[in-house]
This record gives sequence, structure tokens and C-alpha cells, in this order.
Amino acid sequence: MVNLYIPSTAKWAEKGASLRLDTAYPYDGEVKLSLTSIRRPTRFKLALRVPGWARSVSLKLNGKPTEATRDRGYLIVDRVWQAGDELALSLPLDLSIEPTNDNPGVVAILRGPLVLAADLGSVDEDYKATDPALVGNDLLAGFAPVTVEKAQFKTVGIGRPGELTFVPFYSQYERRSAVYFKAFNEADWKVEEAAFLAEQARQRDLAARSVDVMHLGEMQAERDHNLESDISWPGTYRGRNGRDARSGGFMSFKMNVKPGPLVMQASYWGDDRCEFDILIDGETLTTVSHKTPVKPGEFFDEEYPVPEALTRGKTSVTVKFVPKEGRSTGMIFGVRLFTAAPSTAA
Repeated sequence: MVNLYIPSTAKWAEKGASLRLDTAYPYDGEVKLSLTSIRRPTRFKLALRVPGWARSVSLKLNGKPTEATRDRGYLIVDRVWQAGDELALSLPLDLSIEPTNDNPGVVAILRGPLVLAADLGSVDEDYKATDPALVGNDLLAGFAPVTVEKAQFKTVGIGRPGELTFVPFYSQYERRSAVYFKAFNEADWKVEEAAFLAEQARQRDLAARSVDVMHLGEMQAERDHNLESDISWPGTYRGRNGRDARSGGFMSFKMNVKPGPLVMQASYWGDDRCEFDILIDGETLTTVSHKTPVKPGEFFDEEYPVPEALTRGKTSVTVKFVPKEGRSTGMIFGVRLFTAAPSTAA
């Protein structure tokens, strides 16, 4: 039985048999299984796993199509085998769209078993655009190969706010990635485009005024900001990283500040119920109380003006989230400090 398609060898001492598996999977869908030796011709079954994503497969024995029994996700070949026999399995590595379970309008892109991610640049560079989206009546037709043997693709006409380059998610190292995308057909996009562009402009303005951003739930960001916590866990929801703190616990971290009026922004999931205090250097900034869903089914941001007295003469502060007794902070998907807009500055 072959479950994993990895270049390897196996020996069957009882039969004096040796098998070799050759493949470049998952970048290539061709798999060859060779019986390199066997003491004498012997009848036995070989079972090859057929992945659930494979829409069609083909199987050849010694270069010719062969019959196989399909049973519970396997192709089974039952015959008398002899040294030199070769099975060749072909798994078409098609692009596919995988909607999320709770929102079919949010999708991921896969090639065979590989989850693809849009490369949004180095983690050392600020990402100043809004979350990318895909627009088209036939999204898969809008992908063109860049380097097929590396499973790299680019969008043509379907990327918003611009075209995107997709690579295997696992290969992304110290790169900013997007895995989940809002997907629109052409008609829906005509309705949503104005709001999308307005959000993009808002994000650019916010990035320009940002003093520091804490990406909660991301290991490097939490280390860089000296995160401390108790009864607190990182998590991922709908493609966004975050962290919560529960009754009796807390989370705290350093954030840079600058002179002048600042605003703190925290990101939440609209269905979460929570009640907690936000403190800056031990002083209460505000109490957050979401006793009923604020924006069901979507992420949202809340902003809290920071009194200059809490930051005057400082280059950094400690921000602390402390849940009320018996309550939780809910998942916090990021915290940002930015300068107040000129029109609202005191």
C-alpha cells in the first residue's frame, strides 16, 4: 500500500523483493513504482492512494493502460508480478478553488495538494494596500503559469487592487502572504468596487500615519514587541492571526509612540462577545464591552484616542489587555497606534 508519494525504496525480505518509487510530486503528478527485484514471479496486490482532489487519474503497467479496482480511495492492482514491472500513476495537478466552510465568497487557490499564496512582499516592508481580492466570472481562467515546475502562477485581469503572483504557501519564508481572498463575479464587483477602493484609500492613509503595528498571533511580531501573557492563546480565524486572553489572564506588549495626539486601533471579529480593560503603562485607557455582536459575520476596527499625558516624554509604552472576571478579550486581530488626523487633533 502506497500512501505518500515520496522518492523511496522498500524491501520485502520474505519474497526477496525490492521496490523503488520515483517522483517529483507534489510539483509533478507523475509517479513511477518499479519492482526492481523479486525471487520469483508472485501474485500480490499493490494499492496506490488516489488523493481526494484528483479529478481524474490514469494508470499504466509497463507502458500500457491497465485495469485496477478502485476501493475506498485506492487503485488496487492484483496480478502476478515479476522483476522489472513498472506501474506509472498520473495525477493531473489542476488548479482548483476551495471556498471556506462558513463563507463561499471567500476562497483559497490550490494546485493539486499545494495551497497557493499570493506573495505580498517582504515582512520587513509595510503592506499599504487593502486585502487583495479576485474578480471574474471564471477565476481559474485568469491564472497563467510563471514557472510550472515550481507551481508559480500569476493572475491576468482578475487581481484587485493589482495583479498577484502565487507560489506554494509552504515555501514562503519571511514573506507576507495572502491565502484567503474575497471572490466576486463581474456583476457583484460593480456593486462592491467603490467600497473596495474607498477601503484601499483608508488603508493607505492609515499606513502613512502609523507609528507602530502589533500583529498579534505572529511569532516574530510578538517577540519583537516583547509580548508577555498568561491564560492567553494565539489563533487563526478566516485567514487572520490573532490572540485572546481569558478570565484571570492578560496579554501585554511594547509599542513605539511619538509626540502628539495618537489613536489606538484594535481589530475584532463582529460576533465575539467580550469585556476587558486596555491599559497603557498601568493606566486605564478604556473599557471595551461587546455584550452583543457588533458586526455579525465580519471583522471590524475600533479606535480609542490616547491622551497625550500617557505618552508624553516617552518613546515606547506597554499596552495591556486584561479581561473582566469571568469574561474574555475575544480574539484580537491586531493593534495599531497612529497619529490623529489633522482635522481631529486637539
